[in-house]
Amino acid sequence: MDEKQFKEMIQFAIGREIDAINFYNQANKMVKHSGTKELFLDFMKQEEGHKKKLEGVLAGKVDVAKIEKVPNLKISDYLVDGELRPDISYADILRIAMKREERSVKLYTDLKEQNQDATLNNLFTFLVQEESKHKYALEKIYDDEILK
Repeated sequence: MDEKQFKEMIQFAIGREIDAINFYNQANKMVKHSGTKELFLDFMKQEEGHKKKLEGVLAGKVDVAKIEKVPNLKISDYLVDGELRPDISYADILRIAMKREERSVKLYTDLKEQNQDATLNNLFTFLVQEESKHKYALEKIYDDEILK
């Protein structure tokens, strides 16, 4: 992958993080459960951090991050995507959020596989981990509150 393509992919990823920030901000306003409101605000802050890390890549600064294993309940694998609308149910908001995180995991996995730099691979692995944590938290809530 040449430098121009790489920068375009990073810009695309930054755009996805901005979309995620906006999604969690909007979803936070729609849910009534205080615990989920707090979770969405926390995710919004984390997505802002991801955006800053990616902007750092474009500026030539990449931090090495600690990598952890994150469980995968795979609930989102079997769900259909949707979009936010004023009359949406709590369960549907969770489904949409899970599918969004699933796509983010795929994006950063793809970026990692197309990159040869070890430091950048660490960054993409970290972002896969972070988005996987979000997906897991959402799947856990969905399993505990919707599928119970």
